Amino acid sequence: MTAVAADYDDDGWPDIYVACDSTMSWLFRNQHDGTFRQVGLERGVAVSEDGFEQAGMGVAVGDYDLDGSLDIFKTHFSDDTHVLYRNDGGGYFDDFTIRAGIGVETRFVGWGAGMVDLDNDGFPDLFLVTGSVYPEVERELPAYPFRTPRLVFRNLGNGRFEELIEEAGPGVAAAHSSRGCAFGDFDNDGDVDVLVMNMNEPPSLLRNDVTGDGHWLKVLLVGVQSNRSAIGARVTVRYGERTQAQEVSAQSSFYSANDRRLHFGLGAETRADLTIRWPSGQIEKISGVEADHLVVVHEGAGVKAKQAFGPAPRRAR
Repeated sequence: MTAVAADYDDDGWPDIYVACDSTMSWLFRNQHDGTFRQVGLERGVAVSEDGFEQAGMGVAVGDYDLDGSLDIFKTHFSDDTHVLYRNDGGGYFDDFTIRAGIGVETRFVGWGAGMVDLDNDGFPDLFLVTGSVYPEVERELPAYPFRTPRLVFRNLGNGRFEELIEEAGPGVAAAHSSRGCAFGDFDNDGDVDVLVMNMNEPPSLLRNDVTGDGHWLKVLLVGVQSNRSAIGARVTVRYGERTQAQEVSAQSSFYSANDRRLHFGLGAETRADLTIRWPSGQIEKISGVEADHLVVVHEGAGVKAKQAFGPAPRRAR
């Protein structure tokens, strides 16, 4: 249902993860010779912790536990848990769904998803959209409505998440039958907004009006020796005692593409150090980058532009 290319084993070569519906999901590991080998089962991302095949729908990739490795979040059908695979740093994964507190939710069919820091506290959260497949089912089985809310799992910073629906605002709690969702800061106020595609109705644009003192950093990469969009580049940000990795991806979530500017919540930290591994293999380090800015980095030339964003004007409620 969804395929996301990223360097899951951190060897400098992009791999491909495929969420498969009602069968084992696939992880194609790059063999460095133009070929791939399917290693999903041996790497721990093919089935659930109990060994069951699941109805893979959407995929989010990020570093939820701040260990510098890319983890995987995959959405599934109702009456099953969405799954969180934790990367051990070498491209082998463990199912942390229950241990992370995500197994509390099994009511809705999940689709698009993101692993993004919604409150800028420095810990990436989980966001997903839901909606049933068949509208006629609700008439016979009211427990399976066609339109259902979006879900937020807030990262508590200790390896666990708490589920938020009404607490996350009316845009999350509103019932729709949604499929794709894309993430980016459309109003340039320093937080991540969400565009959601709904079935048989207009899309929803969810503006994030995060409050609090959390700082942030956005990074836009421009390839020179690499592809100009820097697809496949990895940015590792160190802020305080924390380290977070993200990659520039062409596609993720569910039939969606996110803002190419990588967004890092920094919490209380006001500066960060960047390490960029370009698709060409070049490594670039930039120290002491000031928070609350967008920095544009050209491959081999460092920061070429820096722009500070102000908060978006508030509308009367």
